[in-house]
Amino acid sequence: MVGELVDGVDGTGVPAGFVKVSAGDDGLRPVEERILRAAARAAVRTGALIGSHTVDGRVVLEQLDVVAEEGLAPDRFLSIHTQAVADAGLRQAIVDRGAWIEYDHVGQGDDADALALVLTSFAAGHEAQLLLSHDAGWYDPALPGGGTQRPFTTLTASFLPALRAAGVGEDVVVRITQRNPFAAFAR
Repeated sequence: MVGELVDGVDGTGVPAGFVKVSAGDDGLRPVEERILRAAARAAVRTGALIGSHTVDGRVVLEQLDVVAEEGLAPDRFLSIHTQAVADAGLRQAIVDRGAWIEYDHVGQGDDADALALVLTSFAAGHEAQLLLSHDAGWYDPALPGGGTQRPFTTLTASFLPALRAAGVGEDVVVRITQRNPFAAFAR
């Protein structure tokens, strides 16, 4: 992991931007914990972010315990797909620990739900640790040509205007679209 974060991936000279891990919903299995510890050690050495594709908030909190044991600062950890954590208390606990949260369901259905969740998060004080994404481009390999891909423009074309229409100030929009991503992914 350190080699790919520093020297580049597969001899390309292009370093990886972050380490992505995952865990199941039943708690960390030994192999997941071992990979997470390795990722945390690599992140500590390089300053990289760890992004965790884990949808159960209790498991994310377990992951935060593990990376803390390895010396990783919580602001170097991103809980991906946090919109799937239905319990607002668990989302708050992740933020309270100092980790980033990401809602990446913009454009994947009724954006009114995504808008409501983002506004609720702002009201709860999460704007300094929130990232947004549309997680677009999915395709179905069973369909010819992969089916119809979703556009990569929903966030900027319709979601951000909806935030502004809901009364979110430009300073907050700049924070969640520019300053937060830079702070999360910069080394």
